Amino acid sequence: MEKPKNIFITDKESNIQIGKDIISNLISSLTGNMFSFSLGLMLLNITNSPLSFGLEMIIMPLVNLLFVVPIGNIVDSVAHKKIIISSLLFRLLALFILSATIGFFKDDYLFIPITIFVTINTICSNFNSTAYSASIHEVVNQSHIQKLSSFTQAANSLSAIIAPPLGMTLYSLLGFKWMIFLEIFASLISFAIVLSMHFHYPPRKTQFNSIPKENTRLTSQIKKFSSGLKYIHKQKLIMEIITIGVFVNFIFTSLTIGMPYIILSNLHLGNGPISLLESGSSLGMLFGSLIIGIIPDKLSMKTKLVYSLIPTILSFICLGLILAYVKGYLAITILGTLLMVILGFSVIRLNVTTQVFLQKSVPIDLLGRVMSSITTINTSVMPIGTLIFTFMFAHIHEGAWILILNGIIMLAYSLWRMTKI
Repeated sequence: MEKPKNIFITDKESNIQIGKDIISNLISSLTGNMFSFSLGLMLLNITNSPLSFGLEMIIMPLVNLLFVVPIGNIVDSVAHKKIIISSLLFRLLALFILSATIGFFKDDYLFIPITIFVTINTICSNFNSTAYSASIHEVVNQSHIQKLSSFTQAANSLSAIIAPPLGMTLYSLLGFKWMIFLEIFASLISFAIVLSMHFHYPPRKTQFNSIPKENTRLTSQIKKFSSGLKYIHKQKLIMEIITIGVFVNFIFTSLTIGMPYIILSNLHLGNGPISLLESGSSLGMLFGSLIIGIIPDKLSMKTKLVYSLIPTILSFICLGLILAYVKGYLAITILGTLLMVILGFSVIRLNVTTQVFLQKSVPIDLLGRVMSSITTINTSVMPIGTLIFTFMFAHIHEGAWILILNGIIMLAYSLWRMTKI
């Protein structure tokens, strides 16, 4: 199987493509986050349901599981630019339909059109992100892959910082219907930018014009997808990355659930520290993405994993210690925010390192199936972790000790797995 090659793409064209990608991602992620935030606010205001902000967390793992086979196969069988354009068009169509029909639903019945839209949007996003991950080597040359991945993450992190306050302001001023129109307008701009980008396909990519007929049957689809799983199974480093990633993602759900719960319910400090700690994480991700895009890529994969994973886990443990022992609103807010900056920095370094490694090492004709499989495996543990840790935090008053013990377990497990690489 052939490794990814970029012999057609110059440094100048790579930099132009990176600029277009950054602009497209900044626009789409900013308005997308604003739209999601305003959608949650709208549902919460009208239905008063705690599910308002958790609908996507339920739908996303289910969609990933149901569509993992077709997404992986299609991404490896169809030209990536066609998939990205098609997913953007279907999402635009879903937005138009939502704007035309949402007025017919009242109160709890609003969950009907919103659930349908979120499902379609998640499917489109999965196709888009998987095709994008598999196509990076077709957009820039080998030496620019890390820069593109890191700057894309930087755009997403910047959007995560700006989107909540901006989305809340615009939603209060304009209402949800105009937020839909804003998202449609932004999606059209991103669509135009993607159309202007040049995807360089190796000669054998000409087979991507359509899905082969023999793969239209379910059994053939599964057989084709299983070849991607067999490849993953044979690659020891990828298997170790997945094993560590699944465990870390599972443990990290305790932070996502526990940090706000401990601050609000155990320490009674209000919403202020929660928003600042969340902003600290996004700020760390932004700094990390920018720095990774500048520094040279010379370290071994194992060294990068160690340098990224250990600070992440240590900041996780230290945050638990601060929530357990430090007293005072100001002290917890300042120290907690600083630790979340470090944690965000380390997490984004870990994510970019893994993404770049896969994009550079996995054969071209397997990238879609490999990326789709890894995404599904990682997200599949989120609902399980959410249920388990929600129950634990509800019944254990000293919730900070859950974070501390989880961090220690995660540290011991990760160090043990590192010895296997």
